[in-house]
Amino acid sequence: MGPEAISQIYASDIVSGFDIHKPEIMNVLFNRFGDQGASYFQLIRSMGFELPVSQDTYGHFEDNHIHEVMHVKNIVAQPAVGANISFTLDLIDLDANNNFYVRLYDEILFPNEVTGIVITRNVAVPAAPVITVRLNEITDQFPALTAGEELVIISSAFSEGSGQPAGAVSGTWEYSNHTQIIKESMGVTGSEMTNQSWVTITSAGKSIPAYYFKGQIDIDYRMALKIDGALLWGKQTTNVITDPVTGRPIYTTEGLVPYVRRVGNEQTSVDGAFTVDEFDEMDNTLDREFAGNRILALLGISLHQDIENALVNYFKNTNISFAKQDTNDALFNSNEALSASVNFTYLTKSERTFLFKRMGSFNNKKLAGAEGYGARKMGVFLPINKKKDPVTSNMVDSFGTRYKALGKYSRRMEVWQVGGAGEGLKVTDIDARNTYQRCNIGAHFRGGNQMVIMEAV
Repeated sequence: MGPEAISQIYASDIVSGFDIHKPEIMNVLFNRFGDQGASYFQLIRSMGFELPVSQDTYGHFEDNHIHEVMHVKNIVAQPAVGANISFTLDLIDLDANNNFYVRLYDEILFPNEVTGIVITRNVAVPAAPVITVRLNEITDQFPALTAGEELVIISSAFSEGSGQPAGAVSGTWEYSNHTQIIKESMGVTGSEMTNQSWVTITSAGKSIPAYYFKGQIDIDYRMALKIDGALLWGKQTTNVITDPVTGRPIYTTEGLVPYVRRVGNEQTSVDGAFTVDEFDEMDNTLDREFAGNRILALLGISLHQDIENALVNYFKNTNISFAKQDTNDALFNSNEALSASVNFTYLTKSERTFLFKRMGSFNNKKLAGAEGYGARKMGVFLPINKKKDPVTSNMVDSFGTRYKALGKYSRRMEVWQVGGAGEGLKVTDIDARNTYQRCNIGAHFRGGNQMVIMEAV
């Protein structure tokens, strides 16, 4: 059995192979595989999380952490009661110029709730500064320290008449991505354009006056599929990929999953045995990263079923009506029809409202749901909010798309026909007409540290 989709134009010798012109069949073309939907791109458009950009490369700035922890580089034995402790800072705490955050007279809280004051910062070896801490309470004892252990700064303490400490800088982190040019085509011979089809309507209710119109329906799907794939799975091109005809480089956008794996959080659950504890662990990650109170969960079918089975009692009694109305007012400007079109399942737990969305493309056997791929057991949790870019003061969505546009010309989606057959202007001598689609679009994300990929293993 060969492939069910091929690269070719519609013509009588190909179309007849589908027996589409036989009078015995019903006049409705049924969607044997449903809408084969490309749900992520359509979801973004429904939520209005898309903006134009005038450059191929785009981005924004995000605030760094204003306050820091310290990391211990090497194992330190437990000192005696009342004794000082010294440890070397790990390289993760140093910038390119060997600057670090901890300052003299910072007050440190150790994991055993003992506190001490930083009394010296030895930078004789700039890339390996040694911090010495003295106990606040003389009868306390600092704990032993392990390599990589975190220590937190809770306060600072100075003597009367002392000067000010050295200043601290947090700065910003720059996010950038690239638009991707995506194209699709469909061709029809002139003779095929005049063939009457016994199929007059699809099961979705779209009219088909001739069979080539089915091809035009399909091209829309294939285009949305390619956009969906780029926004979900694409990686930015750092290799050299050059079009030999134009001599120009080919660029791609970084999609959701690679972005979250790069800057976000990853968590595993037991396949088929999801528990409330695992959900609470994920919620704890969101809280630690200061995520907001609305979280979108894009789920593969297997993980979705696991979560529903584990949280069935929560779904029954969590003030769902209020959560749905509150989210509808905030995200869809009280447009209930638009809210219904995205078909979220709502759950309020741990002071957060989760909006669950099963991703059809994660279970599509012609996409990432194919044999050997793990999308069916995957979920991506994304905060839904808008924040101000600290540099430009523009409001930036937590996720969405960017498309190339300037003035009246937009490359969000261009559709045109060229040919020497059919209605309209003839521009070639070829007895055929081609339909072309093109877009220049890219993914956009903000606050990836607040996003979580969960996978059932």
